[in-house]
Amino acid sequence: MTRHAILAAAALALAACGKEEPPKPVDPGTKVEQAAKQLGDAARQGDMQQAGEAMKQMGAALTGSMKVEPVDFRTLKEMLPESIAGMKRTAAEGSRTSVVGIASAKAEANYQDGKGGRITLDITDVGTLSGVTAMAFAWVNVEIDKEGTSGYERTTTVAGRKAYERYDTASRTGELDVIVAGRFIVGAKATGVDMKVFKEAVAKLDLEKLDALKSKGVPAETPPAPAKK
Repeated sequence: MTRHAILAAAALALAACGKEEPPKPVDPGTKVEQAAKQLGDAARQGDMQQAGEAMKQMGAALTGSMKVEPVDFRTLKEMLPESIAGMKRTAAEGSRTSVVGIASAKAEANYQDGKGGRITLDITDVGTLSGVTAMAFAWVNVEIDKEGTSGYERTTTVAGRKAYERYDTASRTGELDVIVAGRFIVGAKATGVDMKVFKEAVAKLDLEKLDALKSKGVPAETPPAPAKK
């Protein structure tokens, strides 16, 4: 299942959980992250009771999610450069999707060097589902470091942000996902290039600009009503 399919499924689950009550102006991201970490710990320990409790907490966080309008995909598209790592952009597109009223936005660009090397970069704003990032990307709360004759996979950081990279040495193919501001997912897929090349390409994106957009579309918190005398 692709990450976008996972997020779509999470949107359906969120709609089912929260349709009876209006969204609450609170950010459930921390609660979901804590629940995801507890779930991972429980899985490693084989503690089904703890795993069940973590799932309950995650469900409660989902129900309390606020509705966030994603950044216009055109803005995300402008952040994808015309060239990277000596490769020219050959195509670019963007889209906005909505599942049961929960919207997300994505921009994608393809790059080629004319010698068989290709890189695809995409930026996704998960909007309302920012709180479920930890659930959709299990590696956010674990450390992975595997290496063999065919390649490797590991959790790492890109410009100080949590990332997950996979690379197959024989085919020279790899993938890299970076979580930015707990809301944006920067992804890269490459064929026919060294891992170092497309990892540097992602690092050269303006991740600081993405960070600056983290509050875009987030509803203002409603001040508490004054106490009645």
